[in-house]
Amino acid sequence: MNKRNVLLAAPILLLFFLLAWFLWPESEEDKKIKALKTQALRAAQAANPASGEYRQFAADSKSLFTEENMYTYAQLIEMARTGRISLIAELWKLRQKCDSRGATEPTKEQASEAAPAPKMNAEECNLRIEAFIREQYPAPDNEKLLKLFRDYLRYEDTMRRFILPENLSVEERQQQIKKKRREIFSESDAQLVFGYEEARTDTQEALAEFIKSSAALPANERVQKYFDLRKKSLGDYNAAYTESEPAYTRYETELMLRGDEMQRKNSAAVETQQMREKYFGRDAARRMAQVDKEVQQERQRIEAYEAAAQKFNQQNASLSEVERKTKLSELRVSLLGKDEAEAYERRMQYEEYLRTNNLK
Repeated sequence: MNKRNVLLAAPILLLFFLLAWFLWPESEEDKKIKALKTQALRAAQAANPASGEYRQFAADSKSLFTEENMYTYAQLIEMARTGRISLIAELWKLRQKCDSRGATEPTKEQASEAAPAPKMNAEECNLRIEAFIREQYPAPDNEKLLKLFRDYLRYEDTMRRFILPENLSVEERQQQIKKKRREIFSESDAQLVFGYEEARTDTQEALAEFIKSSAALPANERVQKYFDLRKKSLGDYNAAYTESEPAYTRYETELMLRGDEMQRKNSAAVETQQMREKYFGRDAARRMAQVDKEVQQERQRIEAYEAAAQKFNQQNASLSEVERKTKLSELRVSLLGKDEAEAYERRMQYEEYLRTNNLK
């Protein structure tokens, strides 16, 4: 091909490739990417208070997140300060609303050239939460909450990339995380966001050490010192922790603290019943004692069966496997009853499954 022909063919080839580029159908993946880019651009424009779209974006965002009887700023901060709510949990409640709502509605032109709008992405959700905070709370409170929110976004991004050394103890890991938090948040803000979680962790460590070192104390003194230490360690969070603590958890804690002395005095049955009456009332304590009795009777029946089964196997080693299983089944029913015998057999099959698969 001579130079003249090449020059004539070049524009035709260029035109062909341009037509192919524009006319080639988009793949579904291309459409999704295009829709996501369009969504992010529109959301960013709408979230800018200087843009003409902002008022509608702000109104839509407030409608998305607003509920009846929402906390005021003062209520929100006070409840976070005392551990009655978690600001992180409140944020995730808002984010869940993003999951239930699609992305910003496209214009007619955008709808005609894009795939169906994808679910709202994280960037738009965060922009909508910012708009909601700005609209829901008056200045300067809204700016304080916005700072907390933006700092938390920075913290999330930091922790995604933060790798802790593998050889750290649990306590050392916790200290590293606390330090990293305070590189982003002020101390007061870190207390608002993470204070209750950190106080509970520190308290659990202090109480575990107390339990190990206090076994020789008189039971009444041990119980009193345990709850005094917990109250002091939790500080402003103690009331919220105590209010949410189930009665059965507190009962089990006191039972554990008194256990060493009850064992020394051989007084477990009497003192356990007294504590049950203290925490649950006399009628409930009586029902719990009846359950204890039934459980003990069941345990005795099982022990009697297992002893009889062992003796039977020793005396009937020549029986076939089928005959042995049949006789043992009859023995179980006679000693345990039909329902209890079937439950025992299911439990033995499950334990055999765990052993066979190295799960126990």
